[in-house]
Amino acid sequence: MNGSPRKNGNTSAMLKEIVKIAEKKGASTTYVDLVDMEIHDCKACMKCKKEEGCSQRDDMDKLRPLVKDSDFLLLGSPVYMGDETGMMKCFSDRLYAFLKPSDTPGEYESRLEGGKKAMVLFTCQMPDGDKIYNYISIRYFRLLIKTLGYHDIRTFIIGGALPSMDLRETPRAKAVLEEAARFLQAP
Repeated sequence: MNGSPRKNGNTSAMLKEIVKIAEKKGASTTYVDLVDMEIHDCKACMKCKKEEGCSQRDDMDKLRPLVKDSDFLLLGSPVYMGDETGMMKCFSDRLYAFLKPSDTPGEYESRLEGGKKAMVLFTCQMPDGDKIYNYISIRYFRLLIKTLGYHDIRTFIIGGALPSMDLRETPRAKAVLEEAARFLQAP
């Protein structure tokens, strides 16, 4: 899921490289530009806590099955104003529909099958963005591992991503792609 408004920007280029790696390893992939989707904010109506699904009819109806049926979820967003893009935030907020009440009041369980893996990639212009924006990585780690029950994830922040450059040629980006290849290969 590309959370960048630029379909051919640095975030997209990195995500597409990771998709190529996955396809070379035999994975069936679906690449989505969230900018082309209509995803509304979560309305906190709580319908999803009573039954599986969501009360809203928008493009999350297409994306929920992709998330549910996939073994691997790849998310990417540039960092704007210190956070992921609004469209990525809307998407991640709507993952709330995958949670059902547990036997413990006030706690939830994931409706997703176990064993899933995810990779989350953020790009930013700040050269030391991996240090400055680390809280975003922590938040997504918590969302995917602790809340949604993913088995394993990797989060990356690649700083120094200027729009005029090919980020894939930087040492940090090359290291991320190498780690993606190892992570996709691991059981």
